[in-house]
Amino acid sequence: MTLHSPDGSAVGGCPVEVFRLGGGPGETGGSGDHDDWWDRLREQHGPVVPVALESGVTAWLLLGYHENLTVLQSPHLFSRDTRRWREVTEGRVDLSAGRPALSWRPNALYADGSEHARLRAPIADSIARLDMGATSQLVRQIADDLVDAFVARGSADLIAEYADPLPVLVINRLCGLPDSYGRMLGDLTSIIFGEDPREAEDAVIRLQQYFAGLVVRKRKRPGADLVSWMLEHPAGLTEHEVAHQAALINNSSHQTTTHLIGNTMRTLLTDTRIRSAYADARISAQDLLDHVMWTDTPFQILPARFALQNMLLGNARVRAGDALLIGFHAAHRDPAVYKGRREETGVAGGSRAHLMFGAGPHACPARDLARMIAATAVEVLNERLSGLRSAVAPEELRSVRSPFVRGVEALPVLFRPGNAVGEKAKGEGTGTAGRNGTSGHEKESEDDILGRLLRWWRGSGRGRR
Repeated sequence: MTLHSPDGSAVGGCPVEVFRLGGGPGETGGSGDHDDWWDRLREQHGPVVPVALESGVTAWLLLGYHENLTVLQSPHLFSRDTRRWREVTEGRVDLSAGRPALSWRPNALYADGSEHARLRAPIADSIARLDMGATSQLVRQIADDLVDAFVARGSADLIAEYADPLPVLVINRLCGLPDSYGRMLGDLTSIIFGEDPREAEDAVIRLQQYFAGLVVRKRKRPGADLVSWMLEHPAGLTEHEVAHQAALINNSSHQTTTHLIGNTMRTLLTDTRIRSAYADARISAQDLLDHVMWTDTPFQILPARFALQNMLLGNARVRAGDALLIGFHAAHRDPAVYKGRREETGVAGGSRAHLMFGAGPHACPARDLARMIAATAVEVLNERLSGLRSAVAPEELRSVRSPFVRGVEALPVLFRPGNAVGEKAKGEGTGTAGRNGTSGHEKESEDDILGRLLRWWRGSGRGRR
């Protein structure tokens, strides 16, 4: 494939095949896999590089920090609406048949201008209504429950048994449902981001049923939860629109928070200088998270923005309708902004100028919530797992097979067996988030969309794994 400039001439011959969806450079190994590779790309092609996607269509990958920031902060020049992609308008890509990362949904992520503001306001305002102190207690309770399930064993996979279920269980509870629904939600979300396209297609349909059923139930019986607050918001979203905004909250937070937790724990397990600084309280959990977001960015590539006019961006002649992929991790390695590590602690410099939560009108409205979940998750593990150490050598860790997500498939650890923090409450979801009202006291036996979906999930055998 060849990517053309606006006048139709080829750009530098054939483009570099940077990645393919479902795979990526360096499919095994630790966090250093891609670093030299990003640097070589920048040296060879500059801050903007042409790439070939799995489908044989082309896009630009942004490697420079300032180029990424410019695109994120310039909605008058770059759209988030995938329907503006030239590959779509000229019939080479069918959005309905694409992977989740390159599709279109009627939610705030894919909207621009006043429509984006209308769809985003209920999300941002509902998240702002959360009592963060009570929510912090809820996160800790869920984290403790997850640790209780393996603490006596002396071993665990911190991804599958902890970092992966924790964010989705929290979001599910903040939507006012008990944990049985959260485990189903996490299972469906993981399938969508997995490698089997047929399973993913079915999971997308089931996930739509989950959020449609959630909205119907909350319209019938509202509470002090995110979905009820979005339904009553002055923006006046339809039930269909609320369902899609609720799905966006889950989908955008699950994998990123999972791998923020996972990459942070991997850093502590493999970097003795940082682990010592954290153990001695010379760096806080928040400092540690910022270090990981600079050096081991969980969401390394974000698709996509679409040029609204012809322009010169960095070294590239971009045409209207071209797709631009946001290169978070490459941007963080840009010598123009990367300050290296502090000698005394090994933590990356640069404070919170990383792009982990985006910038401009599409910046993540839940950044404080995500940081709190990740920080609490890390603190609970380090408080409760005595003698925590990796069960395998760093080079044995396998990276997630995705060009977008940066993390490991599994993080096996060993520790001294311990005790549960207390007797588990009978029934599911009996913890409370205090003034948020997200106690999870919902009936599982209801014969509505959600109840039927839960029974299907359990009957499929997935709920017993």
